[in-house]
Amino acid sequence: MVNYLIIACIAVLLLSAACSPVIAHSAAQMGVPPDQYDKGIPVYWPYHALLMSTGFILLLSGFVVMRFHKTSHWFKSHKILQSAGGTLAIAGLFTSISMVTVSGAPHFRYSHDLFGMVTILLIGSTLLIGYMLNKTSWSGAKTRTTHRWLGRTSIAFVAVNIVLGVSMMTMVLAQ
Repeated sequence: MVNYLIIACIAVLLLSAACSPVIAHSAAQMGVPPDQYDKGIPVYWPYHALLMSTGFILLLSGFVVMRFHKTSHWFKSHKILQSAGGTLAIAGLFTSISMVTVSGAPHFRYSHDLFGMVTILLIGSTLLIGYMLNKTSWSGAKTRTTHRWLGRTSIAFVAVNIVLGVSMMTMVLAQ
């Protein structure tokens, strides 16, 4: 438990440093006309945020079920929550790609964008390994350990990226 508290404190310090106003960019800084920019990001951002936040809550719930609530149906609950959370996160990614395309802004240029792509790849890898553990004979101790640590890392990355995104959008929408 102490290790988790130390990790949480380090994460808070890193988030404080990463979420400075420097990472926010105006339409002019991105080279996008403001009227075109206003058609994309401010309109679709709430949908992206809702999908990602709900996905995060489901992923975190699946972790809590797996870690702390080992009832007779914990595994089924874990699979459902993780699959739904991962699906919503992927839907959030597609919403963000559409949002940025409509606004005319560049793709995968900023820390939130790049970190989000890495996070989605981690979530997908975790889900794939979890599926393979359940459906194939490929279920050694090292694979289970990899699945667990990828899951933990994915959840932490989602939390960090939510803070990055909210920080970035606070500055963008304030302009």
